[in-house]
Amino acid sequence: MRRLSLAVATLGLSLGLAACDQASKPDPDAEIASAMQVHVPAGLEPGSNEMLRSALKSDPDHEVLISDVIIPPGAEVPRHFHPGEEFVYVIEGSAVHVEEGKPDRLIKAGDAMVIPPEAVHAPRGGPEGARAIVFRVHVAGQPERIPVPGT
Repeated sequence: MRRLSLAVATLGLSLGLAACDQASKPDPDAEIASAMQVHVPAGLEPGSNEMLRSALKSDPDHEVLISDVIIPPGAEVPRHFHPGEEFVYVIEGSAVHVEEGKPDRLIKAGDAMVIPPEAVHAPRGGPEGARAIVFRVHVAGQPERIPVPGT
C-alpha cells in the first residue's frame, strides 16, 4: 500500500511552493523532492511505503508488516495508533516522536525505539526530514494505522 496522507502531502507541497519563484510555474513533485534532504529511493514517496505484509505461521492471529517510512522536513504525521507493536529504526535524518502521555523524543539516524500497541502518536519530521524502516507485529487483517481525531 503506498498511501500518502493528505496532511503530509499538503505540508510538503507548501514547503516546496514557499521556496519557488513566484514568476515561475512550480512543478509540485519537483518542489516536494527539493525540500527533502533524506534520500527517497525510486518508486517510494513521502509517507508509509509498505514493503511486506505476512502472516505469522506460529500465530495466525498476528501478522508482520515492514514499511519504509519517509517524513518530509517539518511535516507532522496525523495522530494515529497501530493495532500492535511497532519497532522503528531511523536510517536517515531525524524526527520528533510525539506520543500521548510521554515527553517528546528526538530520534535520529542510528536510533531505534519501540512504540507499544495502541499508543497514540504523531511524529514530526526534523529539519532534513526522516526515513525509517518500521517493523510491526499486529492483529491480522487490521489496517497499518488507525487515525485518531486531533484535539
